[in-house]
Amino acid sequence: MSAIMLERVEKSHPVQETPAMPSRVPYSRHLSRKMSTLVHLTRLVNSTRKLDQQLHLLLDETRRILEAEQAVFYLVNEERQELLIHFVWEGQLKRVSRPFGAGIAEYVILNGKVVNVADAYKDPRFQRQVVRLGETSPRSFLAVPMANRQGRTCGCLQLINKREGAFDQKDTEYLMIMADLMTMAIQNALAFSRTREYQRLEREIQRAVGIQRQLLPTKVPQVPGYEIFAFNQPSRHVGGDYYDFFPFPRTLAFTLADVSGKGVPAALLTANLHAFLHAFANEIDSGKEVVRRVNRHFYLYTSSDMFATFFWGNLNYHTHQFRYVNAGHIPPLLVHRNGTVEKLKSSGLPIGIMDSFEYQEKEISLEYGDMMILFSDGITEASGIAAEQFGKRRLLRLVEQNYYLSAKELGRLLISQLRQFTGSGQLDDDMTLMIVKRKLDSL
Repeated sequence: MSAIMLERVEKSHPVQETPAMPSRVPYSRHLSRKMSTLVHLTRLVNSTRKLDQQLHLLLDETRRILEAEQAVFYLVNEERQELLIHFVWEGQLKRVSRPFGAGIAEYVILNGKVVNVADAYKDPRFQRQVVRLGETSPRSFLAVPMANRQGRTCGCLQLINKREGAFDQKDTEYLMIMADLMTMAIQNALAFSRTREYQRLEREIQRAVGIQRQLLPTKVPQVPGYEIFAFNQPSRHVGGDYYDFFPFPRTLAFTLADVSGKGVPAALLTANLHAFLHAFANEIDSGKEVVRRVNRHFYLYTSSDMFATFFWGNLNYHTHQFRYVNAGHIPPLLVHRNGTVEKLKSSGLPIGIMDSFEYQEKEISLEYGDMMILFSDGITEASGIAAEQFGKRRLLRLVEQNYYLSAKELGRLLISQLRQFTGSGQLDDDMTLMIVKRKLDSL
């Protein structure tokens, strides 16, 4: 069954007039037969999950039980304004289509009424130029509307040519039962299809999560005289935050980037950034040149509405000089040994906005106990239960009160406070935190 046909069960013509249900047959034999038929058909529907097989079985049984030459199921394809017609011929389920017109099936669908035509050629709604259903030559019709769970008519079930006599009220009752079962089969198939599609997408997302996690460092590098802590958590399985380390003979370079957007598009750009940086970053000592190349690459190979904030730093762990370039990222915090905090000011445009931009590289010296804290805006903009943001002030206060902790201890404390603040809610943005601290015990 095509996706359009399945979706049609959910999008159909509104019922303009709902027919009254036929009155009950007073004698128990007929009621018993109806119940037996219902149980039998329900078992048939449940015998397979394949919709085509269910339709085949139901059409075959409908034709057999009601002693008709043919049973036909019509489903409206609203997008193409046509009827999708299903019938069994020579042991196979056939599927054809015709433009939505003014025939008996269309009348039933548009008006939501049962139609019983004893002589097709005397009914003005009968279209002689119709799709030929095998070798059946129509003489009489019985058609009932099919409605989905929302009460909208989505198609009709039709019998052609009673083998003996004419279609009667009992036939109508049975056909309505079978129409309900057919509608149920289609809706169940749609639900099953959606479940399988969801499961498939979930598997794909988990693969994407695994791939993106492989792009991030599996462990922080060991640098003489320094402690390093790093943490990353995407908001939607995969995300647009990226951090990395690039070791040189006497220095350690590291980066933190925040790609605009969230989810899969942002994750694809972080993968692009990772590949580009690893292709050349280890060969360049100049932070300005690294950022210049990254900016041009982003500008040339991403859409105009995509950009990224980007911070690049290079720490000489022998001289304790730190050089950095900031392309629109939140200024990192520099926490001194005595607990005072300042921002590493220096900012240019985010990468990908302009083809060429002159970025500035700055340099500082790290004293014993000094600490740098880099973070993405997902940290400060994390929302609490009362829709209040975590905020820069709260972050700064926590740092000032706990500056004496090691990089790992402070990092774990900040993440713990963030999780407590946000509760169990969905993160609004990706969160990345990096802390680099010069050890006191190297005195």
